[in-house]
Amino acid sequence: MKFLSVTACALILTACSTATREPRDVTPSHDADLLMADELSGANGSTVYDAVRQLRPAWIMRSRPTAVIQRNQAMLIVYVDGVRYAAGIESLRMFPIRSVASVRYFSPGNAEARFGPGHLLGAIEVITTPH
Repeated sequence: MKFLSVTACALILTACSTATREPRDVTPSHDADLLMADELSGANGSTVYDAVRQLRPAWIMRSRPTAVIQRNQAMLIVYVDGVRYAAGIESLRMFPIRSVASVRYFSPGNAEARFGPGHLLGAIEVITTPH
């Protein structure tokens, strides 16, 4: 009986000490495939293309055709608020930074899973701010 009391006390003390621990400092992970409005607004330039060129240059590199994928076979597709807008990353020059809430890059596999076939170079989705 005495053993049971000691064990119960030990369990209660362990539970209390666990409950009163300070939470770990958890910082949000940096998403290399996402740009939010606050990050966009800190970029030099006035268009989303300018921001992408400065903040996510890998997106521009990924959008270029390779020896395997010729330019006439595929281009990166741009979507605006879920609707197909244009082909080619240069179309991001049409969007002022201040009008955009977020920009997300989709790899070819993720783009095809989200938007359907025909995304050999991936896709970029622009979410605009409500007017």
